[in-house]
Amino acid sequence: MIPQKLIIIGAGGFGTEAAWVVQEMGRAAAPAHAPWEMIGYADDDIAKKGPVLDGVPVLGTLADAGELLRGLDVHYFCAIGKNRTRCQVAERVLSWDWRPATLIHPSAIVAPRVAVGKGTYIGVGSVLYPGAQVGSHVIVNTHVSVGHGARVGDFAQLCPGVRISGDCVIEELAFLGSNASVAPGVTVGRAATVGANSFAFCNVKPGMTAMGIPALSIGCRL
Repeated sequence: MIPQKLIIIGAGGFGTEAAWVVQEMGRAAAPAHAPWEMIGYADDDIAKKGPVLDGVPVLGTLADAGELLRGLDVHYFCAIGKNRTRCQVAERVLSWDWRPATLIHPSAIVAPRVAVGKGTYIGVGSVLYPGAQVGSHVIVNTHVSVGHGARVGDFAQLCPGVRISGDCVIEELAFLGSNASVAPGVTVGRAATVGANSFAFCNVKPGMTAMGIPALSIGCRL
């Protein structure tokens, strides 16, 4: 098996986390069967061009990397925490024929009948229970649990320690802060936010921010 060439978009903290998961996936694979060969980072902060992070160079802006890697068979992972920006970047590279890479840390537990979309990140110690569906370009951070039959939409983000109960629906672009919890069957709407340490006992409407125990809506971002 020949490792696939991978570039990480975003040379910040999350980018280095993603690079570490790539290394861990390689260590967990059979000898000579590492899935990825990291060839660099891209970051639109021009001040970051040139340095080497954990042995991997920052190639320059996304446009620089696109030109440098033109015609090559490349996968990418978008290590950008802001959901809307991650969505915009994924749309931007569609015409380049780069393919999204899905990164799953070896310590994560993925049960039968779980679907994980392209470009999604599953962090250390997370658990996806039977029948869960996680969309594309989703961030499932450290020690998150996604309950049976739950659905997480594209470009959503589940911060460390989030607990999604069975049969919940987390719509696209939603953001759940660290240690937030969602009661069984509850829907968190498109681009809605559930604050850190909050408990969503009832549905959260699209674009709304809900905080507290139980979580109460405090404003709308749409």
